[in-house]
Amino acid sequence: MLFSSMIFLWLFLPCVLILNLILPPRTGNWFMIAAGFIFYAWGEQEYIWVLLLSLLVNYCGARLMGKAADSRSQGFGCRPAVLILLLVFNLGFLGYFKYFDFFTDLLGKLSGRQIMAPRNLLLPIGISFYTFQMISYVIDVYRGDIPAESRLSHLALYILFFPKMIQGPIVRYGGFDACIHDRRVTPETFAYGARRFIYGLSKKLILANQFGSVVDKVLSHPIEQISGGLGWYIGILYTLQIYFDFSGYSDMAVGLGKMLGFNLPENFNYPYLARNVGEFWRRWHISLSSWFKDYLYIPLGGSRKGTMRTCLNLMIVFLCTGFWHGAGLSFIAWGLYYGVLQVAERLFLKKRLEHLPGIISFLYMFFVTVIGWTMFRADSLTRGVMLLGQMFAMRPGVYDISMFMTHKTTVFMMIGIVLCGPAQALAPGLRRHMTDEEGISLMEGAGLILLFAYSIAVAVGSTYNPFIYFRF
Repeated sequence: MLFSSMIFLWLFLPCVLILNLILPPRTGNWFMIAAGFIFYAWGEQEYIWVLLLSLLVNYCGARLMGKAADSRSQGFGCRPAVLILLLVFNLGFLGYFKYFDFFTDLLGKLSGRQIMAPRNLLLPIGISFYTFQMISYVIDVYRGDIPAESRLSHLALYILFFPKMIQGPIVRYGGFDACIHDRRVTPETFAYGARRFIYGLSKKLILANQFGSVVDKVLSHPIEQISGGLGWYIGILYTLQIYFDFSGYSDMAVGLGKMLGFNLPENFNYPYLARNVGEFWRRWHISLSSWFKDYLYIPLGGSRKGTMRTCLNLMIVFLCTGFWHGAGLSFIAWGLYYGVLQVAERLFLKKRLEHLPGIISFLYMFFVTVIGWTMFRADSLTRGVMLLGQMFAMRPGVYDISMFMTHKTTVFMMIGIVLCGPAQALAPGLRRHMTDEEGISLMEGAGLILLFAYSIAVAVGSTYNPFIYFRF
């Protein structure tokens, strides 16, 4: 079920919001579990057992580690073994469904023969997100940062909370459990949540879908027939699409959380205002970046063991970041691309960028980002390299930019460029207003109603409505 689908907007969401307001807190928590189950099962009946098995195994494993910690003289040494088994279980499930065909195909190419027939497994929705949340939970229990949850229902609500279930943000249990025990919905928080949801919905339906329909149409043609100018055009459009698509979803998730009495962390902080790669990744998909920092980069040694070890750790983290996004060489190349840039900045490039005028470093980052997203969007590494070759050589093609640059797309592209960061940088009050839980003025309320109505009209009149991160 998509947040932007009519069944969600007109049936599921109103029922959930109304019942959540009238049910007592304890009953409301059970109702939210049931709502999450229905939300997930609506589009993933086949693999809901994977989600439930992951919940049960991690609950039992964490409880076992908690009991071992309580009796240090007996069984304390089993905690590392339990943690390792849980990590193998979680990563094994993720690896099987997401990477089995990729590795068997890769081994077949390297050996010159087919090792095993592809299984064409359907990737369970949200498995990358809920698996990382389960891993963070069991590691935090092992470290002693949080106690093992004794109530299965509480951990079930953590995993089955539908606003963040299938596309994040990746939430730590240590912050989420406080809302389970004590959550309140006030008129102010509900209004703020509704505002965030409507803004996120409009980002997705009005802007991201407009850009995405053009990008998909262009890339349906052979790469060698796409001119270099058209390649740059769709590269910019996809850069805008993925931002408004994913940040729009995150806004909707935060808004839904507020309307239901839960605080979800911000996942974006205007990443296209970054002046270097390190800053970009502190602003983009913040929950994933912080996850890799806390559970991979720092355990590897972080920046504490010398320059060369720091560079190696950065490359490992970005390789894993690329691999997390998808089973394909294009995703791995995308991760390594950012890893190399991060290492270059660590060694010499960042100091030089800091001495450049701000506009130059912003343009550098936008150029770097467009190249990265072009590689990310390509269906394969071969197609990505071919498209980048067309772009840098500015080769002519059968399909040129004039064939796809309509007045409507141009206007929306200009709006997207302004709203992805520049407007907020020039008007700090606008930037603060997006996250301030202040009252909504009469004028803004009327604007939100019109924006919501226009978003619905766009959704009804279009069949193009995917979420980019829906199957990651």
